[in-house]
Amino acid sequence: MRLDITAVIRLLRRRFGRLRFRREKDAVGLLVKTILSQNTSDVTSFRAFDNLKKRFRSWESLRKADVPAVRREIKIAGLSNIKAPRIKHALDEIIRLRGSLELDFLNRLDTQAGYGFLRSIKGVGPKTAAIVLLFGFDKPIMPVDTHIFRVTRRLGLIGGKMTPEKAQEYLTAAVPKDAIKEFHVHLIMHGRKVCAARDPKCPACNLRSLCKYYGEKYGRQFIKDRK
Repeated sequence: MRLDITAVIRLLRRRFGRLRFRREKDAVGLLVKTILSQNTSDVTSFRAFDNLKKRFRSWESLRKADVPAVRREIKIAGLSNIKAPRIKHALDEIIRLRGSLELDFLNRLDTQAGYGFLRSIKGVGPKTAAIVLLFGFDKPIMPVDTHIFRVTRRLGLIGGKMTPEKAQEYLTAAVPKDAIKEFHVHLIMHGRKVCAARDPKCPACNLRSLCKYYGEKYGRQFIKDRK
């Protein structure tokens, strides 16, 4: 039997508090920002994003720039040889498919159709598409990054053989729609502050009584904690 997700949501809220969100109005910018965030920290990706906004007057100006110019501005975020052409290609594809550089039409589509459109763009993976839909259009879809994948697998919310993409599908269906955005952010916070990839702080974790990983690691202590 799978772990009760509502119990995890409740305990994460107790630890990190309730969160409020503002919808991202610049969906194209959100797409660019999310591509920049791949395989790097928030600090470096945000700095790279700020560099782009300072260097280029608009996303159309960025789209028309040559790759080396874009690469120079985002070098700090790493993998600039991949990310620069990926960003330009994504912007070109939006123009080719829609005729203008905007994504507001996604608001009128259901989640599946919007996801299909974004995933049709080369370089836009499951997590990137889900982030744009969730934070740009309040669509009920659960992006799964490395922190979320690690935490939910350790907890036993997802199976050990499940891929990140399948985990995204499962969690999207399993998490209450009105809790998805907060749950997504709480899991990332938990993965960074408590359930780290190396040396997780299990004894200090308020999810330990529910956690499969904790039970396997601490054995009898896990049984005691559950009583």
